[in-house]
Amino acid sequence: MNKPRARTPWSRRRWVLVIGAVLLAIALVAGVVLWNASRTPAGPTTDVVRATRTDETTTVSLAGVLAPQQQANVSFAVPGTVRTIDVKVGDTVTVDQQLATVGDRDLRNALSLAEAQATAARAQLQTARDADRATSAQVAAARAAVESADAAVAQARDRLADAILTSPLAGVVAAVNVEVGDQVSGAGGSVGGASLPGLGGMSGLSGIPGLSGMTGGSTSGNGATATGANIVVVVPDAWKLEAEVGTADLPQLQAGQEAIVTPTGTSQHVSAVVDTVGIVANAASGQAATFPVTLRITDPSATLFSGSNADAVVTTGTVRGVLTLPGEAIWITNGQPAVRRQVGGTVTSVEVTTGRRFGDRVEITAGLDEGDEVLARRSVVVTPPPRPQFGPGGSIVSPDPTATPER
Repeated sequence: MNKPRARTPWSRRRWVLVIGAVLLAIALVAGVVLWNASRTPAGPTTDVVRATRTDETTTVSLAGVLAPQQQANVSFAVPGTVRTIDVKVGDTVTVDQQLATVGDRDLRNALSLAEAQATAARAQLQTARDADRATSAQVAAARAAVESADAAVAQARDRLADAILTSPLAGVVAAVNVEVGDQVSGAGGSVGGASLPGLGGMSGLSGIPGLSGMTGGSTSGNGATATGANIVVVVPDAWKLEAEVGTADLPQLQAGQEAIVTPTGTSQHVSAVVDTVGIVANAASGQAATFPVTLRITDPSATLFSGSNADAVVTTGTVRGVLTLPGEAIWITNGQPAVRRQVGGTVTSVEVTTGRRFGDRVEITAGLDEGDEVLARRSVVVTPPPRPQFGPGGSIVSPDPTATPER
């Protein structure tokens, strides 16, 4: 009786290899099936669009800074020390309302001196008239001295009134650039001193007793210089956009054109009109010339803020019945604009002549007729990777496309 042969180690290894190969093949087939099932079929890369005749508008884009139409930069006309500040930023003020004051002691002394000198001048005039030896020239000189002294009194009174800073318009206080105790230089010259020029040269009266040695006095001050306006008052319901435009767009702009203004960082759109168009360039040396353009905001309900940036689109004209296509329908073939037309299953390229651009549409002046259908590139929307919403250290790092994948 024959005994069965025992399996050798080689046969066992062979079976292991065969089974492993079969399992690997099954895994590969399953992976391919799942991968194909998970793939999203690629959508079409073009759309069919039609050439149409529409009414289009021509526009010019601007960028600038918002500012109030009415703004008063008020400063003290006389030097001195700020004594009171009667308003703060945001306060509503009326015309001639007191805003601040400076110390007026020197100004009051100057007024008293001017009034005393005016009284003395009148006395000297009366003396000249009563003197037997006074000539007509001496009387005329005394009379001129009285007129000069009266003018000095009026000037001293005005300067005393200038110690009170008032608002020239009704509005809102936008800035207060001084504090109590600050020294202001003023725009009116010396502190308080009322100079009497007509009295300084009265040498012709020296022959009359009691008239010699009469001269005008002057007192100079030590006010410190302050930069900028002391207080700024604006009218908050009337705004303008101060912008600039290049040489190419300047001829298209004129006063009265309608515009839409969009403050930077907002979705707010307010109506406006072109107010002024400058014709003198204000560019720095070596830079492209730009010209100042002012747009007046016409929307009374707009909530705007002085100094904020804004963009504007000015409508410069309307073109009736112009043949246009979307910009995505224009292809460049051999350096020339063309469109692609599909007849049956064949796509052919047709050269066209383009004209003006109206936003995202392009004028076609030759090569197509109204109603012709062409292919336009379909825009691809790229979705960014999701961002972590909570917790530190959750940032997502975009992969480097040039990096070698890890094995």
